[in-house]
Amino acid sequence: MEDRREKADIRFAAIDKYIERNIVLPTERKVSRPESMVEWGDLNMYPHYLLSLYRTVPTLASVINGFTDYITGDGASVDFSHQAAPPGALNSAGESPEEQIRELARDYATYGGFALQVIRDLSGAVAETYHVPMRFLRTNEDCSVFYYSEKWDRLGRKDVAVYPAFMRISEGDMEAARAHASSILYVRAFHTETYPAPLYASAVKACEIERNIDDYHLNNLENSFMGSVVVNFNNGVPQDKIKEEIEKDFSEKFSGHANAGRIMFSWNPNRESRTEITTPSVHDFSEKYDALAARSRQQIFTAFRANPNLFGIPTEDKGFSNEEYEESFRLFNRTMIRPAQKLICGAYDKILSRPGAASITPFSLGAQTTEGAR
Repeated sequence: MEDRREKADIRFAAIDKYIERNIVLPTERKVSRPESMVEWGDLNMYPHYLLSLYRTVPTLASVINGFTDYITGDGASVDFSHQAAPPGALNSAGESPEEQIRELARDYATYGGFALQVIRDLSGAVAETYHVPMRFLRTNEDCSVFYYSEKWDRLGRKDVAVYPAFMRISEGDMEAARAHASSILYVRAFHTETYPAPLYASAVKACEIERNIDDYHLNNLENSFMGSVVVNFNNGVPQDKIKEEIEKDFSEKFSGHANAGRIMFSWNPNRESRTEITTPSVHDFSEKYDALAARSRQQIFTAFRANPNLFGIPTEDKGFSNEEYEESFRLFNRTMIRPAQKLICGAYDKILSRPGAASITPFSLGAQTTEGAR
């Protein structure tokens, strides 16, 4: 027997379920333009997505900024001099070793890798080095050709500069020197395919949770009516266009933090068709969000193998002592900071064909920890 009971027409216009498809995935796909280039993430936008997390997730920004400071240490030097660069600088722009290494460290902390542009003179000798922002750099499968553009998010492939991978050149090999007058040294810490994986790749969802909790509280402040009250119109189901007009007028009149406590008036033809307003009951709502936010923060710190104390964030509201900080720093220095410093110093050693060409003065903790990259 056919069930002819009427089905309830339920619509929650104010509720927008967050779908995982909003997270940009680090997929890789070879494209034909530029030739043989591998796209980095959905629509080639994965590094831009990581940058957006850095800009909008406070915990992630705190860790990346602190990690960058720790890697850069108390100063850096590169044993390099060339007439193309001012004394003590690495390029004609006057960039110091410390300034350039800080940019490399920030890219390492944000994207899991970094890149340097190497400029040679007519004789083939290294004349300058420049930091290349990872978010603008793409490559082919074997990382032998690099493509640079600041407009990957736009249609077309205009304004793309093409560079060969860095290689050591024998003295007097003028043909190779001309072919590699400008090249890219590309360093990846962790990778399974063409591009590096950020250290916090396993905590991307935790970053999204923290970002969305902040967005929720902002929206809740701006739209005090949002999600806290259900209005039932018991006088029939209008057409969709009329529904949209009612929802729009209702939101414009009653949403916003300035509308708290305002009186609502409802005119109905009779008592039976009156408007009903229901306030949903939510138990321990703020406590649940606080617990979720704390868990997300901990996942971000865990991904970096870091103690929150290292970034000035007390654990469990108990504060921390200098001894606890120094103990946490020694472990973090051994497992995370020194490996990053060695990667960066090793890049300059390779470029200049000289072991020990670059060094970083370790981040100082008074008399504690003198271990560094050299």
